[in-house]
Amino acid sequence: MVYKLVTELSNHHPIQIICNALDISRSAYYAYRKGLSHHASEEKRKLIVALQDSFADHRRRYGSRRLTPDLQEQGYAVGRHQLRRLMRQQGLVAIQPRSFIPRTTDSRHSGPFSPNLLVNSPPPSAPGWVLVGDITYIPLINGEWAYLAAWMDL
Repeated sequence: MVYKLVTELSNHHPIQIICNALDISRSAYYAYRKGLSHHASEEKRKLIVALQDSFADHRRRYGSRRLTPDLQEQGYAVGRHQLRRLMRQQGLVAIQPRSFIPRTTDSRHSGPFSPNLLVNSPPPSAPGWVLVGDITYIPLINGEWAYLAAWMDL
């Protein structure tokens, strides 16, 4: 721990210089010497457990912005920046899924086009002889895609 290092070095150097070099406050060091060093309160521990549960419930997709209202509804008084700091301390990093863009037919290619074999053919004489179809992607409100396949009997 860094405070033990300050205690060891204080025999040779002033505490103020050591604390400045280690980027810690003198008051925190003196509180440590009195036995008043910071320990997470029971409320903070409960918040961390709730944060981990909520993060797992949302399949690691929610960051601090979306988890803050979720934890506030559970009764925790927490702000977004505090939650972001706690997430960083706990190693919780929200994953960003790649946005899916369907690969459809490229009509601007330089290759030959498939001929329409139905243009010069006689009309079908019975049901089920000539079927045509197509498929398309439909974007949904939740960010996912639905596939629509349509078949028609000519």
